[in-house]
Amino acid sequence: MKSFLKGTAVWAIVMIVLIAINVICNINGINLDSVSNGAVMAVCVMLIYEGWAKKEKKDS
Repeated sequence: MKSFLKGTAVWAIVMIVLIAINVICNINGINLDSVSNGAVMAVCVMLIYEGWAKKEKKDS
């Protein structure tokens, strides 16, 4: 259950950051492709979560 909550927290943080980037780009007239945004989000979440899990495993 802990890993699910950690993954959800990482996903929420990355999602908020990408929404902010998308809003800023839309205000400036730049339209971002949702397919590439989804791929970037998935990769970021996986890398951050794996790094977090490895760090916790190393500390214990």
